[in-house]
Amino acid sequence: MVSMMSDPAFLWLLQQLQHEPGSNSLWCVDENTTEEWRSLAPTSHIHVVSNRWDLADAMGQAGWHSAFHDFDLRQQAAASLDAVFYRISKEKPLVHHLLNQAWRCLKIGGKLYLSGQKNEGIKTFAEKAADLLGCARQTQKQGLAYSAILTKQGNVTQGRLLDDSDYSTLRVINPESAVPLLSKPGQFGWNKADQGSRFLLEHLPALLRSEQLAPTTCLDLGCGYGYLTLNASKLPECASIQQWLLTDNNAAALLSAQANVDYHQLNAQVVGDDCAAHLREPLDLILCNPPFHQGFNVEGELTGKFIATAQRLLKRGGLALFVVNQFIPLEKKAAGVFRTIKLLADNGSFKLVVLSN
Repeated sequence: MVSMMSDPAFLWLLQQLQHEPGSNSLWCVDENTTEEWRSLAPTSHIHVVSNRWDLADAMGQAGWHSAFHDFDLRQQAAASLDAVFYRISKEKPLVHHLLNQAWRCLKIGGKLYLSGQKNEGIKTFAEKAADLLGCARQTQKQGLAYSAILTKQGNVTQGRLLDDSDYSTLRVINPESAVPLLSKPGQFGWNKADQGSRFLLEHLPALLRSEQLAPTTCLDLGCGYGYLTLNASKLPECASIQQWLLTDNNAAALLSAQANVDYHQLNAQVVGDDCAAHLREPLDLILCNPPFHQGFNVEGELTGKFIATAQRLLKRGGLALFVVNQFIPLEKKAAGVFRTIKLLADNGSFKLVVLSN
């Protein structure tokens, strides 16, 4: 969950939620959500949808009507909502997807409450939303934040909907590869092979041989669409692995990872969780390319969170292999947590660090 400093765009949205009269409303919640959501008392007429497992779970426990999914609003009837609340996301296809869904789901006269910061493209998104809803273009400035309250005036033809890169559809992103992989928008790096993960895979076979480790269980911690698992599973040095576990906090990543393990018929379990918080089984091998961005912000606490999870789940004699950008002080954060910390490789952009209990 976001632990960043107060976000004026999110605070504006909270104020609108507090003053919204009783109606059938939808609140779209993603990683650009601060802990200040807890200041708002849950109400029965506002339904929360989130693509982040931790947020959906926490808000549900706090009493909100909360659902976790990849903003799949196909079950929401057309012209059924009085209001939609949305602090814009980092990824353009997701923003376009949710603006399109707001147009479809809002009643005539329904309102879209939209906010963001100037350098995030909010003014352009607000203009596109106004054109889609058939109302006047208008944004208000509150310090660093911009906001708009837009009223749906009528229906548009399908051809005027915003390009969302076919948001809901899984597609093969590497058709020339010997290991074809499915992915979709809505997750970081959804349409590419991460260079850090490539670096890890290059060194994994030699590491397992040198440590004489024949793992039978492996966790892909923060799995994304499953790139590490699917490629590692093809390595001879990983042939001993009988059970693969993949976990992520992001709904689009989980959909993609599940599709990939099904396609490749891998004996794997894909689990939605907050940094594997609910996993208990000790593991022989943990592979991790941890995120260091949370929405629009760099989030330094995430690395420590992933390290603590790896230490808790790693068997004695097992290995955790992390790949991080060179500027991430992973060794410092792991000191006092793991018994052994070893820099395995450094290519000037990424470094590989091996941890053991």
